[in-house]
Amino acid sequence: MPKRYLLSIVLGSVLVFCWGGFAWAGGLYDRFMHPMPGGEAVVKAMDAAAPASGMYVHPAPLPETPGASAQERAAMEQARMEQFHAGPLIMMAFTKGPKESDPARMFTRGFLVEFFATAMLVAAVGLAGAGHGRLRRFLALQAMVAFMALATHMVSWAFMDTPNEWTAVLVFDSWVGWTLAGLPAVFLMRSMRPGDTSAA
Repeated sequence: MPKRYLLSIVLGSVLVFCWGGFAWAGGLYDRFMHPMPGGEAVVKAMDAAAPASGMYVHPAPLPETPGASAQERAAMEQARMEQFHAGPLIMMAFTKGPKESDPARMFTRGFLVEFFATAMLVAAVGLAGAGHGRLRRFLALQAMVAFMALATHMVSWAFMDTPNEWTAVLVFDSWVGWTLAGLPAVFLMRSMRPGDTSAA
């Protein structure tokens, strides 16, 4: 495996991992993550009511009602739309049960995810920029980072009404982090020329 490719992956993984640590430890998200309204009493009530870990939403999708008539289904859909209009809209990741803090496991799992993601990003930058210089590779990197932000955070904003400020900080964080992850490939990968069988 080409040394430049491996070096780009390692350096890119370290950069995006360090950026994530700086962003979270540095307070980038602090003003956008609020305590649960109602405090411990609400948390205990939710824990008692939730049957299992999962994603919980309000208004919820309509339940399966095979025996309901068309008029009954229409009435339920109308009631659900009224809930949407009245608000609030909630989408909550909920994990039941006691959880022991294990920073080593969390950081190891996170670094491995970012390592393999960086490997895919570096491969894409190399392929898109083969036969071209650093500017083309950088533009290809920015196109891929933009695609990632649009296909994840902005889709959630469009279809699931995630808050504007929360979406904006996610896009900013991921844009900076994955740009850093791809920069080593921009500078270290070589342009392939006609007849060149070595890796870019």
